[in-house]
Amino acid sequence: MERKFIRAWRVPVLLTLLLAGRPTEIFSRERLVLTLDEALAMGREESIASKENENTMLKAWWRYRNYRAGLLPNITLGGTVPSLNRSLNSYQREDGTYTFIPNNYISENLNLTVSQAIPFTGGMVYLESGLERMDQLGADSYGNFLSVPFSLTLSQPLLAYNPYKWQKKTEPLRYETSKAEYAARIENVNITTVNYYFDLLISMSDLESARQNLKNAGELYEVALAKEKTGTISDSDLMQLRVGRLNAEAEVLTAENTYLEKMNALRNYLGVREGVEIVPEVPQVKKVSDVHADNIREKARENNPVYDSFRLRLIEAEANVTRAKRERMPEISLNLSVGTTGSHPTFAGAYTNLGSRQIAQIGLSIPILDWGKRRGNYEQAKSDYALEQDRVKREEDEFNEQVRVLARDFIAQQELVEIYREADAVARERYGIALARFTVGDISVTDLNYAEQEKDTARQNYIYQIYLSWLYYYNLRYITLYDFETGTPLSAE
Repeated sequence: MERKFIRAWRVPVLLTLLLAGRPTEIFSRERLVLTLDEALAMGREESIASKENENTMLKAWWRYRNYRAGLLPNITLGGTVPSLNRSLNSYQREDGTYTFIPNNYISENLNLTVSQAIPFTGGMVYLESGLERMDQLGADSYGNFLSVPFSLTLSQPLLAYNPYKWQKKTEPLRYETSKAEYAARIENVNITTVNYYFDLLISMSDLESARQNLKNAGELYEVALAKEKTGTISDSDLMQLRVGRLNAEAEVLTAENTYLEKMNALRNYLGVREGVEIVPEVPQVKKVSDVHADNIREKARENNPVYDSFRLRLIEAEANVTRAKRERMPEISLNLSVGTTGSHPTFAGAYTNLGSRQIAQIGLSIPILDWGKRRGNYEQAKSDYALEQDRVKREEDEFNEQVRVLARDFIAQQELVEIYREADAVARERYGIALARFTVGDISVTDLNYAEQEKDTARQNYIYQIYLSWLYYYNLRYITLYDFETGTPLSAE
């Protein structure tokens, strides 16, 4: 990302310069002096991205909780109290003719069911107890109870796809991936905050530099006018200084607009109310000692959720192959039920004279002709699985390369920042000397401009390195989910 960095002066000097010029609306608001650490804390707590991250993690937790709940017994109470039926039903006489007879009754029923999944086989076990009463209405009214005190039922598909087996592999892994992604998104919020913060800091430095350059251009032009009276400056140099002053005025207007734009962006991201002027402070260079490329790669492989997501995608693709393969086989289901039942006009009698209740069923469905649809689904699932393996391999190689490049850049940047800091100090000292020499007529305008450009470039490079030191630091945390300062993994708990 290409950036234009102008020298950053200390905040008190900047504010003095800002108060001397436009636009006045910048300063008609409450001021909030904000350090980078404070901005990072606000971003993690108040930004929309942080709140969305919390909501995403909460949804992941409930999904995992529902998965675990699905493995536990479920208790259901159901029934109808009451059900009234007044209708006519068709009835076939002994001679084969039909007539309609009235059907007039009221019924109530209540059932308690405990169900339990069998993850190992993919079946279900039901423990049930129920009671039903039916009262026939009319002249010959009577009532009767039907009880099922105990019924144990097994419903077991054979040769079928077992979703519980694959959920046991995918759901815990999905939840662990979600927790790691939550921690990674927190670091992404930090990265975004760093970008917005330095955007404002740089625009503030731009505005300060533009005002300082305008002040210098005005003073130099006044000196040139005095030299013109003594004939010690050429018309070309005088016109060049005048053009420089006009350009400096235009740069101030541009810098003011950019400053407002960047402040609004940071304020909106951090959730700071409108009307508050955020004043950033130049942070120290972010340094982390004793960090090596091998250590970075090791922590990234241990903690980064991308590797868990790779495994999850392959497991899901393999599960689809198994499902498509099972769907090609005959559908066989076994249903067994044993228990007791009783019927009597009285409630107590329905539970006294009990008989056995036994049900056994084997359901069978064999595909004979489907025009190759099941085979097509199976071949497609196999092809998708092979394609997913290739994609995961390629993406894993790309991610490993990103880690390698980040490790190289992070380590190199730790050394570069010191070089640019020293170059910035030397360039500022040289510009001061050049400015003094131009005042006494010892050097030309061209030499002075060249010294100023060197000073600005050195300052640009140094501030850019300060920015990179923080950007690389949080990118390092984002990639490895590891705090190298404390030596602890970043947790989503």
